[in-house]
Amino acid sequence: MKRLPLVFLLLLSACAHLPNVQPVDGDRQSRIEADCQSHFLRGRWQLVHTINARLYGGRETALTGVIILSTAEASIHCVLMTLEGFVLFEAKSHGGVSVKRAFGPFANANFARGVMDDIRFLFFAPEGSIIAAGRFDGDTDGCRYRAARQQSVDLVEQPDGGWRMQLDDPSGCPLRTVTAGPPDPNGLSHRMTLDAHGRHAYRLSMTLVEAVRLQ
Repeated sequence: MKRLPLVFLLLLSACAHLPNVQPVDGDRQSRIEADCQSHFLRGRWQLVHTINARLYGGRETALTGVIILSTAEASIHCVLMTLEGFVLFEAKSHGGVSVKRAFGPFANANFARGVMDDIRFLFFAPEGSIIAAGRFDGDTDGCRYRAARQQSVDLVEQPDGGWRMQLDDPSGCPLRTVTAGPPDPNGLSHRMTLDAHGRHAYRLSMTLVEAVRLQ
């Protein structure tokens, strides 16, 4: 039997460890779970962000993003525009993804699905339940969710009042990470950064311009 190269073995083990979650007493656990859930929207909202995107290959662009979402209906309507208002991409997600308009590199089915996945990760609670809540490595409060396809989501509070959330694959390798500033009374962080990891990594730095709760 051939021996596997050392580099290959290191790659296999590099993502195998998730942070430990130390249990806490029942009342404190309930408070931590409630704090975690408060970072996700409820109801129907219209959100407007300015987005500075650093894309795969180092290209950078600035966009305006408008999102209408409903957590009750699990629906998303997303529009991406230039800063001057020209619509580059428009799509809806309600069960499946329907692209209404797309130009250039935005005219790609994988791009549309990725946009919707990013929006759900940013603003919707994970589909799975909380499987652990307590003190994470680094002595911060947080929750671990079981996500789809045997993935996991860790949401951890930050010392500055903000929070950090990471989606990991079944091997513990990071897929997406969100770092967010302190939330306002509606639970919305005015500054958020999303990092997509892997071969086609990218970063979205988002600043909230407007948030309207819809009827």
